[in-house]
Amino acid sequence: MIRIKEGRITIGTSLFIIFAVYKGGEDMIRDEDFFRTEGVPLTKEEIRAISIAKLRLEPDDVVVDIGCGSGGMTVEIARRCKFLYAIDYCEDAIKTTRRNLELFNVKNCKLIKGRGEEVLKSLDFNKAFVGGTKNIYKILDILTERNTEVIVINTIVLENTAKILNYLQDIERYDTEVVNVVVSYGKKIKNGHMMLARNPVNIITCRLKRG
Repeated sequence: MIRIKEGRITIGTSLFIIFAVYKGGEDMIRDEDFFRTEGVPLTKEEIRAISIAKLRLEPDDVVVDIGCGSGGMTVEIARRCKFLYAIDYCEDAIKTTRRNLELFNVKNCKLIKGRGEEVLKSLDFNKAFVGGTKNIYKILDILTERNTEVIVINTIVLENTAKILNYLQDIERYDTEVVNVVVSYGKKIKNGHMMLARNPVNIITCRLKRG
């Protein structure tokens, strides 16, 4: 079993954020174990692990997953919280997530087809994961106005990251950080091994200030 623990090291003027893997807690599910549908995205295992760590899930948390895609984060979050709402507007995403909820015997999740900014208004939750950035301003308006305790957002496009950070910088009741994660896999070649990088992902975390 693996869990993720965050640490920070400063070398000169550079800050390195390190996520150490250690034993204990729930297993992270391998990417290849999920049911997949062509064209429906799946958050990769290492990104799921760090995003889960950033959410700091507790057994009593009620979480909303906005833009659930293939359900990778949906399944991982549900295994660690009290209840989860998973939202997506794409029918293929809903079908794929439903298959994965059944595959991993997840019972504490309600799957909802609809637009995040419309569905959120009728739900009660205390933490949120955002896997898609469509209509992100409207979604952030709702999440921050309701004082959501922790909001974690995954982005790939730099312009979307900048838009979100610019929006959040004016909301003083939240502490915000962004981590750029690049995952590389080793590939055996004739004279050794080389590392092949996947697309970098920006993980934005917003925590409601206490007191």
